[in-house]
Amino acid sequence: MKKIVNLRLPVLYALSFAGGIIFAVTLAFFSLDGVYILVPALFMFGGCIIYAISRRRAFRAFACIMAAVVFTVGAIYTYVVYFSFCQNSFLVGELVQICGRVREAGLTSTGSRYIILDNVTVGNTRVSGRILAYLSSNAGEYCRRGYEVTFETTISKVNFISDGAIDYRAVKNIKYYCSVTGGLQATYRFSLFGEIANAMENALFNNLSAETAGVSFAMLTGNTDGISAGTLASFRNGGIAHVFAVSGLHIGVIYGALSFIFKKLRLNRFVSATVKIALVAAYAGVCGFSPSSVRALVCCAVSAASSCLYRKYDALNAVAIAALLLLLINPLYMFDTGFVLSFGAMTGIVLLSVNVKRLLSFLPRKLAEALSVGWSAQFATVPALISSFGYVSAAGLFLNIIFIPLVSAVYVIVFVGTLIGAVFPAFASTVLPVLCTPLELIINVVAFCGFENSLISLNTDNLIYLPFIVFTAGMTDKLNLRLSARGALLALPVLCLSIALASTSVKTSANVTFGNGAVTVESSGGSLLIVTENYGGYETFDGRNFDALVVLGGEDNISVVSSLDCSFGALYVRGSAIHIPTLGSTPIIYSDSFEACGVSFAYSGDVLTFNVEGVSVAVERESRGEEYGSLLQDAQFNLYCYGADGAVLFTRGESYGIATCGSMRFIFGGGKVLPSHVVPAE
Repeated sequence: MKKIVNLRLPVLYALSFAGGIIFAVTLAFFSLDGVYILVPALFMFGGCIIYAISRRRAFRAFACIMAAVVFTVGAIYTYVVYFSFCQNSFLVGELVQICGRVREAGLTSTGSRYIILDNVTVGNTRVSGRILAYLSSNAGEYCRRGYEVTFETTISKVNFISDGAIDYRAVKNIKYYCSVTGGLQATYRFSLFGEIANAMENALFNNLSAETAGVSFAMLTGNTDGISAGTLASFRNGGIAHVFAVSGLHIGVIYGALSFIFKKLRLNRFVSATVKIALVAAYAGVCGFSPSSVRALVCCAVSAASSCLYRKYDALNAVAIAALLLLLINPLYMFDTGFVLSFGAMTGIVLLSVNVKRLLSFLPRKLAEALSVGWSAQFATVPALISSFGYVSAAGLFLNIIFIPLVSAVYVIVFVGTLIGAVFPAFASTVLPVLCTPLELIINVVAFCGFENSLISLNTDNLIYLPFIVFTAGMTDKLNLRLSARGALLALPVLCLSIALASTSVKTSANVTFGNGAVTVESSGGSLLIVTENYGGYETFDGRNFDALVVLGGEDNISVVSSLDCSFGALYVRGSAIHIPTLGSTPIIYSDSFEACGVSFAYSGDVLTFNVEGVSVAVERESRGEEYGSLLQDAQFNLYCYGADGAVLFTRGESYGIATCGSMRFIFGGGKVLPSHVVPAE
């Protein structure tokens, strides 16, 4: 009789370690003591002993015991990380001198600069964890990745749990955050990876248009700071923004090209493997050792080792080893959207592509392979996309089939052109514009199409993973199941999803985005935009169509309208504003309480309040300061719109210290809120 599953120890231990992490974070979420880790540990060890005695299979019993050990180690390790994160080395809120090395530098979603520091000292105290510093336009001296900086400021503590989830900054080991308004001193320190990245950036931005250079640099390094908000949104709406996350698509191309070259050169297999992994590791370093790049690096290393030892490469084991290694580095990566999407896509390909290809055997072989890989990756990432962002792109199901092979070819061209431009700057102005012409064409096509109408919004929670896991178990070739069992596994999630959809068909949800000093609401009743007269992010909504525009401001209400390059069906203005006869063919409604797109609005002084699908929001025109706590309105969210500085969100009942700024997208429905995670946000 065939075993249902062939035991893969790396997979077993990776799942056990992940289970320990989830259990420890659950304890942290409910503020429970770490001693509760012993409860599942004792049950697991007891179960393993009973199994060993009853089945008398020494190897399997030992494997199970080790899995219990790995689970316990993962739980204890994660709880120690949580406990350490919550400790303060000094008093927050006091003026202190900070010194650290710039690990990452970039732009927030509102266009202001930020730096992330590690190797930090505050006064004479060495700090565990990193500090996120937002830089004003006059913060001080220029700095970038690798620089050592010193400045004085007051710092705030990052909460481990924020708005019912692990704060994205905690996942990045950012323990404190602050603002720097002057006095920053920077000293150059050599950084190999930083210098390579800077050389690539200079070659691109000095010789290409800003948009093409930004997309090229993002494809090569994963840094999207140089891409305009509109272009980035177009790629996301098309479900193809994953090309900006350096992963197997990028590193696999480089590794494959090196393998081909070294094979032609007839290099010794050990020398070839060493050089390939060293070069790929250097590239991952240039990309900041992001989770997706490290995952691809480890998979390449396992492939190289298998080749050297004449062993068959097992992709599932490679993915498990990569996940285990990353979680050992930082167990909180388990809750990083990029980590989940990267490993979800790769796991989907490994588990599903073989059987999907068999189902598509009536198609030409190359097309069947492309469809099976693309659809398997997309199917596996759907739950993470819904849980993190609240929507998926229907266009991506078909666009990726064409886009991925095309981008792979373009990526090689851009990579080679950028290297030439970085090493030989004199030739960059001649070589790069020619080589990047295909990419410029792709950017224009994606931006023109937009794909906004292809988004499918869903209001759900993490339980969405369950039917996908069951369906994957029924579809994968890694489980030796009878036809009847496989059919049951395939039918069960379909039935559950059908019931869930039927039960929620009468429910509605709305997409609400805060950022750039504005609010957008997209619901079943239509789409509307809320801005102030100080709003500065006009280009964000260029070419968009809204059913209504609500302007929150004083006597200059109408002046902002002329700066918006978008269309809207009606304009709503507070009743006390100066009336004008008309604005072209657009009707103007002057009222302190009104309804637009199914949403009820009311003015109270300088505050605009509204309720979307059971969630109350207060929009205020207050400048930023230290008194946010006393200004909170009785609403689940408070939004302070002032210029283009961004948005500040507050949750009812919390202090202003948990402020989250920047462009944040939410799903509102049934009085509940599902946040998106935008990193970093100010």
